[in-house]
Order: sequence, then structure tokens, then C-alpha cells
Amino acid sequence: MCQSCHQALPFNFDVVDEAGIVAAATAAHESREAWHFHVLAPGCTFSPKPGAYTFLLELTDAKRALCAFYDDKPTAVNKQLLPLLHGADALAEKPAGANLSEADEDLLALIEAAAKAGTHWHHHMMFPACGLNRSAGKWRLFVEIDGREPTIRDYADEPSQVLNRIERLYFGLN
Repeated sequence: MCQSCHQALPFNFDVVDEAGIVAAATAAHESREAWHFHVLAPGCTFSPKPGAYTFLLELTDAKRALCAFYDDKPTAVNKQLLPLLHGADALAEKPAGANLSEADEDLLALIEAAAKAGTHWHHHMMFPACGLNRSAGKWRLFVEIDGREPTIRDYADEPSQVLNRIERLYFGLN
């Protein structure tokens, strides 16, 4: 395993293959340990390997991070682990507009326009204990759209309605 201290990630990580990512996430989930993941796009602010997709698994309770690198978007492993992290209905369509602020609706419209235009974009939902999160205990939504400055929104509680709509756009379900 190799260690990296690349500037983009604020912590060290081990490089593993996809099977290692799935095994570690599944074990943490079954043990009820805190964990979460990110898909870092090739041009992501946090990317430890620009030009490649990075699947970053943070094992929060174990204080360990694992990365696997991909030439293409790692959609299959993302969809495999998403229900473990956010529940079986994570990608199910939910009622639009339920308790969303105007700022959330504006952000969703911006993402939807980028998706329709074919502009590269990606997002990160940062848990309060996430190693990438600098929001002092809040949930942070971080959205990058090519050609724009990142959009950052902080929340006291998990913004599951916003995240659901963003995830559906990300997977092309809307």
C-alpha cells in the first residue's frame, strides 16, 4: 500500500482496488462504524490524482482513508455502496420542493442546467466528521461545475431532500 500526502487531500490514505473499497465499507457498515465515501472527479479540488476519478472511502471511526483510482466514473461501486450509506431508497424520487429553501432551489436549477448542457459537474456531501469538511460540525454540500467557483452550503442537519435531487441528477435519473 502506498501513502500519499498530496496537497489536495488533507490526510494520508491507502491505495487499494475496488474490492478493497467494497470490503472495507461493508465491514464498517456491518460493524456499525462511521464511514462515508466521495467520488472525486478528475478536476476536483480534492483530487489526489488529477486526470483520474478517485473513489475515496473515509472510515471515520477507524481514522483511516482508502482510495481507488479509475479512468472512468466509478458508477457501479458508487451505486453499490450508496444504499448502505443513505438507505435503500437513496435514489428513489421524492416529492419536489419539500422544505427546500430558495437558495437550495437555485443551486438545483444551476446543477440541472449544467447537466442538460453537458457541462462537467460533481458534488460532495460532507458529514460533520468528514476529513474534507471545514464547516465546524455542520453538514456541508460542496458543488463544482466546470467554469465556476465551487458552491458551498452548510446545514445544521443532513439536507437529505437536496441530496436526493442532486444524486438523481448525478445518475441521470431526472
